[in-house]
Amino acid sequence: MTIRVATVADTAGLIALWEEAGLGFTRSLVPRELAGALERDALVLIDEDEAGQISGSVFGTFDGRRGWVNRLAVRLAMRGRGIGTGLLAALEERLTALGCPQVNLLVDDEHTARFYAALGYQAHDVIFMTKPLPVEARRDLAPSLSAEPYVFATAATPPPGVVMFAAILEDEGLTLVLTQADADRAGLEYSYLAARITLGVNSELDEVGLTAAVSRVLADAGISCNVIAAAAHDHLFVPWDRGEEAIALLRGL
Repeated sequence: MTIRVATVADTAGLIALWEEAGLGFTRSLVPRELAGALERDALVLIDEDEAGQISGSVFGTFDGRRGWVNRLAVRLAMRGRGIGTGLLAALEERLTALGCPQVNLLVDDEHTARFYAALGYQAHDVIFMTKPLPVEARRDLAPSLSAEPYVFATAATPPPGVVMFAAILEDEGLTLVLTQADADRAGLEYSYLAARITLGVNSELDEVGLTAAVSRVLADAGISCNVIAAAAHDHLFVPWDRGEEAIALLRGL
């Protein structure tokens, strides 16, 4: 087994696994749930096969008093190999290291209950009660990915006839943001090749929190991000080879 802590980059793979396993969950809430769980105690574990594909997962939490086991799932084709048992054991080991005295879980069928009973879990007669809380309306960022690569180049003055996306004048000189094709035509030098993502949602220049939320989800996946804010929209520049990955993460926000 190859067990590791999940990252936000695993969101799509986890959703696919849980859907295949028939688990009940709200797809649109997964990015927020995963990011929140990893921020607290990193108890979301996955197992990978030889090809690096997710073969199983367990979503653990610890509230400071009791640990909880959620979404223990294994790919249908990989069942019977001890993956679920191994993931659960790894979670219990991490909970023990955090000082957790007891771990709880809920099951809704006899077959699943027998699996946990064989691993030492005891059944108790309880009255299980729930109350849904209001969920913030999801704000669609409407990200779109430009088909052309962009670059950041420096110049003494803007080259005549060159279309620029942005120009930033600093004490150290002039930085031009433009497509790679336009930079090549103008003979400008550059080293950073970027994908441009535009957030279609209207954002005010004095808005608080949007840039932080976007930067956090990309940073958690190890994706650098340069932001240029305009009057109507924010524009993100990420490494060219990670543009598709970045936009998938932003669509999950």
